[in-house]
Amino acid sequence: MRKTLLLGLLAIGLVGISPAQQKKQPAKQPEKQPTKKEVGVKPEEVRQVLLSGFEQDSRFLWKIEQDESQRICSQYPSREAMPAQAIQRVIELENKNIVYPQWGIAWGDWKEGKKLVDSPRGGRFASYGFSDKPTDRGGNCYACHLIEKGVPGGTMGPQLTGYGKRYGITKENMNSPEGLEKLKTVYKIVYNAWHAFPCSSMPRFGYHGALSPEDVMNIATYLLHPESPVNK
Repeated sequence: MRKTLLLGLLAIGLVGISPAQQKKQPAKQPEKQPTKKEVGVKPEEVRQVLLSGFEQDSRFLWKIEQDESQRICSQYPSREAMPAQAIQRVIELENKNIVYPQWGIAWGDWKEGKKLVDSPRGGRFASYGFSDKPTDRGGNCYACHLIEKGVPGGTMGPQLTGYGKRYGITKENMNSPEGLEKLKTVYKIVYNAWHAFPCSSMPRFGYHGALSPEDVMNIATYLLHPESPVNK
């Protein structure tokens, strides 16, 4: 009896349970290869594409050479994704790049500032042959901002209508220390927005030489002056 039982147990051990009774093991999936989007585009690939746009005219080739701030900004998809240390580094670098007019912080000519704000010319380049003259200057500000009441403009940047009123600038206080400090604040934003808003879409007009310090002061005056149409 014992011998028969042992033989039966041995048979069960050798044969095992039927395949239907076995727990099915999931087939091992091949390792998924990351897509190009997930891997990201290599900096050198971007550079080669940009270089191809200057094959016929190399005058603006310098524009694809990044400075330290641009290299930092290029590492992140947005300012919100940047670590505090990177943001602070860009702010530090860009504050050093601000240059003031030879006469210092003083009100400019808002009428000249209006001409610059209205003009789309200055620093534009196209590979098909069109480009601005070196003497062409303008901020093309309406491309991104609403400025004078009733004049069409863009909405990518903040609305600037009544900008001087919002800053509390009046004829009585515009030459006070407080009024001149507000003028300086706006001057710095127009000259180099990255000093306060790292990696902003707003061009660094003064830093790149697209506008002179005097040009920038005239634009700041146009935005703030009580007599400017911006504040009517």
